[in-house]
Amino acid sequence: MSLADAPRSIPWAPLTQLFDAFAGIRGVGFSKMTKALHPKRPALIPMLDSYVQAYLEDDEPSSGSFGERAVELVREYKRDLDRNRAALRGLRRELARCGHRVTEVRLLDLLIWSVSAAQ
Repeated sequence: MSLADAPRSIPWAPLTQLFDAFAGIRGVGFSKMTKALHPKRPALIPMLDSYVQAYLEDDEPSSGSFGERAVELVREYKRDLDRNRAALRGLRRELARCGHRVTEVRLLDLLIWSVSAAQ
């Protein structure tokens, strides 16, 4: 399963439940949660660190549970992934030819970080 798949194939409700399970853990926010989960599902769960959150968030603070807010960010991430699908897939194929296996999700993380670091 990949975040690059069709939107209807993404398990949004189970993702919300999974993310909500982290809500009560002191000191664990979106960044630590997704950094822990990403290795288990690297094509599905982006790392929502402060750079990625800043890139994705709009001016309006979101409401809802911890899991709902996290899924809202992942949905926005998916929209950006979909808008850049062809370029990300092409880059992934080129990297694979050089022996590097990287998901489109991880590539988008890296691109967001590189833009953020340049600012």
